[in-house]
Amino acid sequence: MIINKVTVGFVTQQFDTETRRFVGQQFVAEDGHTWEDEMGTALDLSDDADAEKVYGLGGVDEPSLNLDMVQPKVPSFQPGDRVLVIPSNDGSDPQNEFQGVVVGFKGNLIQVRDQEDNVFDCDPEQVHIVK
Repeated sequence: MIINKVTVGFVTQQFDTETRRFVGQQFVAEDGHTWEDEMGTALDLSDDADAEKVYGLGGVDEPSLNLDMVQPKVPSFQPGDRVLVIPSNDGSDPQNEFQGVVVGFKGNLIQVRDQEDNVFDCDPEQVHIVK
C-alpha cells in the first residue's frame, strides 16, 4: 500500500534583472504535514489501523525524508538571446550554420528563429551565445 505524506510550503525564486535570468530558488516547507491514502483521503493517526500504516506495528518514530530539493539546471539561454546554431557538433557542415534569436523552449529543445522567420527546435549543444 502506498500512502502520501503531504507537506505544504512555498518556493521563492531569485531573478536577476540585469541578466534577465533566474539565479536560484529556495523551497520552504511548513512545520506541519498530513498523511493520506492514494485516493487523497486523510489518515486519522488516532485510529490504530491508520497509525500502524505510518508508524508500523509497535512503531514509535514517524518516518521522514529530507526535504532538500534538487535545483533545476539554470537554462543558459533566455528568449531574446542572439545565438549561433551549429547543427553538426564536429563543425563539419558550416553551410547549415545560422544566426538567430531564442524565442522559446520545447521540452529540452531551444526554439530559435532565423533571419527568415523560420523557427527551429535545436539541441542545446548546437546553440551558442553570440556576444
